[in-house]
Amino acid sequence: MVKIERMNQENVAGVAYLEEINFNDGWSENALREELDNESALYLVAVDEESGKIVGAAGLIQSFDEGEILNVSTMPEFRHQSIAYRIMTELVTEGKKRGIAAFTLEVREGNVPARGLYEKIGFKYEGTRPNFYTNPKEGAAIYWLR
Repeated sequence: MVKIERMNQENVAGVAYLEEINFNDGWSENALREELDNESALYLVAVDEESGKIVGAAGLIQSFDEGEILNVSTMPEFRHQSIAYRIMTELVTEGKKRGIAAFTLEVREGNVPARGLYEKIGFKYEGTRPNFYTNPKEGAAIYWLR
């Protein structure tokens, strides 16, 4: 069983590990720890209750009535179990409680599984930022949920 909870001092190292294995330029543990004190930030984690291991995470940064969703990721062995879907829907629910009316995110153009997930939640593709990502170079598909 997997539970969703807020990122905290005890699980931030697990989130940093997720960043390291899933992203070429993931956030460091120190950068994530700084977000714990950021009132505009909300980070959620998925915890495998059996092992206590962090198996998924995502963040949200609020600016007025808009929220940017950051670095949605799951452990490779826990993919295809709706963990990212659960985290994303919880972020949107919590964001709406904070007064967020529109959510945005960027994803590699070629990340078809992630794009399908975001579209399933209701995000709409609204454009591309060419050559946004490096290592490898790729455009970013921009999505909005309004």
